[in-house]
Amino acid sequence: MLKLVADNPENNDKQAAGEHIRQYAPAFAAEVVRFIIRQSDYDELKESVKQQFLDWWQLSLPSGPPEDQYESVYWYLIYLIESRQEHELRGNRFVKQRVQECACYLINKGKVPDFARGIRP
Repeated sequence: MLKLVADNPENNDKQAAGEHIRQYAPAFAAEVVRFIIRQSDYDELKESVKQQFLDWWQLSLPSGPPEDQYESVYWYLIYLIESRQEHELRGNRFVKQRVQECACYLINKGKVPDFARGIRP
C-alpha cells in the first residue's frame, strides 16, 4: 500500500533523514567495496541497492536536495550503481573509479568526490 508523506508527519524531518543516512551509507559503501574487490557478486549488490530504496521510502520523506555533501555522495553512488550493468561497473575504468571514490568517502577512507551530486528519490 502506498503511503503519502502527509500521512506520516512525525518522520518528516531532517533528523530522520540524517539518522537513516548515517546508518545506511557506511554499510552500503562497504557492500560496494566488497563488490569491487570481487568478494560479492552483482546480484547481491543490486539487491542491496533495492533494499536501500525500500528502507528510505518507508520513512516517507519528500524527495529533493540532500542535507549535506555526505548524503549527496550516498545518493549519487546508489544511482550510479542502479544505472549501470555489471560489465560497466567492473570493466569501465571511469565508472569503476567513480564508484571507488564515492565508496571510500562514505566509509571515511577518502576525500569528497567533487563530481558526486546526488538527490533524494
